[in-house]
Amino acid sequence: MKSTKPEHLLALALLALTWGSSFILMKYGMFTKSGEKVLEANQVAALRLLIAGIVLLPISISGLRKVPKEKLKWIALVGLVGSGLPSFLFTNAQRFLDSSLVGIMNSLTPLFTLVIGIAFFKRLAEPRQTVGILIGLAGAVGLISLNGFGANSHWEYSFLILAATISYGLSANTVQSKLADVSSLHITSISLLMAAIPAGVFVFSGSTPEIITTHHHGWYSFAAVATLAVVGTATANIFYFWLTQQTSALVASSVTYLIPIVAVFWGVTDGEHLNVLHLICGLIVLSGVWLVSRKKKVAKTSFVD
Repeated sequence: MKSTKPEHLLALALLALTWGSSFILMKYGMFTKSGEKVLEANQVAALRLLIAGIVLLPISISGLRKVPKEKLKWIALVGLVGSGLPSFLFTNAQRFLDSSLVGIMNSLTPLFTLVIGIAFFKRLAEPRQTVGILIGLAGAVGLISLNGFGANSHWEYSFLILAATISYGLSANTVQSKLADVSSLHITSISLLMAAIPAGVFVFSGSTPEIITTHHHGWYSFAAVATLAVVGTATANIFYFWLTQQTSALVASSVTYLIPIVAVFWGVTDGEHLNVLHLICGLIVLSGVWLVSRKKKVAKTSFVD
């Protein structure tokens, strides 16, 4: 393993800050601080993908000339399930769930990466990893149940977060199995370009531009989404792959444990309320993740919140 240098630790901290802040930025894209709706959940997701794709356009255009054409279908799949679908699932979940809770549940990604690998990619799990999956899922069930199951609890939206982490798991395994010989930077930029094309059609065929330019909070929401796209999606992925290449997948994956801390901080700062039981269930989830990823990282890829 390569030695960890101060610049690597700085990159790790920046990743935790940017990805941990993604959830509150989604919230600010949809609502004002007083709770008034600005952009719809799907509008925020589509605008995020469009901006990220535009930012990485020079890299993706270069990559399209270098990547073998038979690989493009797999990169398109990564764009769909690794970037496109989760973006819509997260914003729709955050219509009713606190951003801090969503940030904690996002930590289930390594668990579902292993589960998908076992189910569809002939991966083998060690006994401790199987235990980790069960512990992590138990923590997730606890988090969901803490919201209650009444008609106004909206607990069912937690399953959108589970679906997003499953999508990340499928994307990660696809990269490892089908795209191991393709530059990670090209995978990221081209997959985002492919997700950005239909997202752009959605943005410009609907009311998104009008809301941004006419709503009194429109440009503030646009700034939140643009920051999310440029920093939390495009730039953060580049940092992630650089850190992985400079150190190891194990070091880079440790950001999984830091993201919930940042997400909870922003959520509490914004007036969201978590009790001790939420934190205990979150620690249970992270304990399961630790057991799953302790020895091996199933795939080297990016996870976009």
